[in-house]
Amino acid sequence: MSTFFPNADAPRSHLFLSHYSFNSPRQLHSHAILTHPFNHTIKVFVPTPHSPAIQEALTDGILRDTHYYHAHVPLSLFLSSAFMQHIRNGMIALSVHGGIDTHDVVCLDGKGKLTLSLNKDSYEQLGLSGTPSKFHPNRQRYVVEVDLRSPSMVPGKPAFERIKWCFENTLATVFPMVLASVDTEGRSLPMQFPESIKAEQLSFNVQCTSLDGIMVPESTALRTIGKNDLRWRKNVTQLYEWIGMAAMQSDRIVAGDRIDPFLCVYSNPPQTTAQPVGSSGCLIEVSGLIPSQCVQRIFESLRSLLNESTEPIWANLTVWGFQDAPISWLGKEHGHLVSGENMYSFFLWSSSIQPKDKEDPDTGVYVLLESVSSHDLHS
Repeated sequence: MSTFFPNADAPRSHLFLSHYSFNSPRQLHSHAILTHPFNHTIKVFVPTPHSPAIQEALTDGILRDTHYYHAHVPLSLFLSSAFMQHIRNGMIALSVHGGIDTHDVVCLDGKGKLTLSLNKDSYEQLGLSGTPSKFHPNRQRYVVEVDLRSPSMVPGKPAFERIKWCFENTLATVFPMVLASVDTEGRSLPMQFPESIKAEQLSFNVQCTSLDGIMVPESTALRTIGKNDLRWRKNVTQLYEWIGMAAMQSDRIVAGDRIDPFLCVYSNPPQTTAQPVGSSGCLIEVSGLIPSQCVQRIFESLRSLLNESTEPIWANLTVWGFQDAPISWLGKEHGHLVSGENMYSFFLWSSSIQPKDKEDPDTGVYVLLESVSSHDLHS
């Protein structure tokens, strides 16, 4: 950045760490999941040998009950009576094949809010009021929000007819989109498209990989923050980095790796044993347009899997959001710039890990990390 903009500050991304309990009435884990509507990849790591039972427990339900669609859709379709019913049922939609900083990008968030992130020319042609993007101070990009569940969105009313005319005349672009409609349990609801629109029904892509001979780090210490918060944060970020290496299936976490430190300075977090010992791990990846309800379903399945285990194990669940989505958590504006990350990650432990005493505050805890790019109002 300093090469092209010598007087500009380097962009700052953020990593938020939270230590929380499932027993809290605030239910932070559900809030983090259900307020993030556009997800394209989930990766689950469990430090146990690969078992078809693990994969089936986590993914069988959504593979059987859930699908999404890819179609080329004009915005006027969202104002048809059939699609207004889908919108009331919580449909999500996101345009693809266009960058959020350079192209017109639209999304429907599952709560009836249609967000249009438009360049200056498209916005001036559209004829609907919006606000300048928070990330383009030279007013070269605008955000238009339309509440499709508003009482005024009824055929015949002025607001509805005005928006419909704009979508049919001034912004008649046909957007390539991915769409999904699910119930609260993550099961797909039926969707019907007009004959003029060719919609392809897609299923999630699931891959399961066995990682053998890897050095699995100790994680139990993360369950309690203690007095040294800086040490706890360092340990969490080290384990988070290790999960990234595992997701890449890097050789750096394999027992006996002898990479030249001149080429790679990475070192594994400490294990429970004094000498490096190779263990096994199971990495499960789910990709597609994944509604937040499906993420919640996999998350709860993972919790059940851990609690049913007779061994004291832990697991990680990481979710990646679309980098070019116009919004991230809670409908906050999102941009890309150099990265566009909007992702979160959970560390969970099995209930067979016994607390130190009955009043131990780390009973039923989890660690949540939220990684947010510099161009995201969630930060």
